[in-house]
Amino acid sequence: EDYIKAGQELLNPLPDSKEVLDEGEKLFIMFCAHCHGKKGDGKGTINHPLYSNVPAYSDEILIRRSGTTMKDLSPGHIFHAITYGLNAMGPHLTQISQEERWKIVHYVNTLQQ
Repeated sequence: EDYIKAGQELLNPLPDSKEVLDEGEKLFIMFCAHCHGKKGDGKGTINHPLYSNVPAYSDEILIRRSGTTMKDLSPGHIFHAITYGLNAMGPHLTQISQEERWKIVHYVNTLQQ
């Protein structure tokens, strides 16, 4: 329920600037690329049946939990997933600050295109 609510209500409070995107990219590579791939294509370096089946951010396959596609996930969905985890992805609440998570969200939004 909170994931759905976050997708509907949470908005990214950070400005969409080159500086924020650059920092978001660095954080994404540090914390996310090993599973999601450097280009957000789901082709990370993890080679494990449970963790290596990650969809691309540009996928147009319907996700039942959110009722949308990866390409159309809202910033709130992405932020909630980073914070609390989703499916095989664990929570990153204690590893990545709130501001850093929002920077990653801005960068992920570029990968959805």
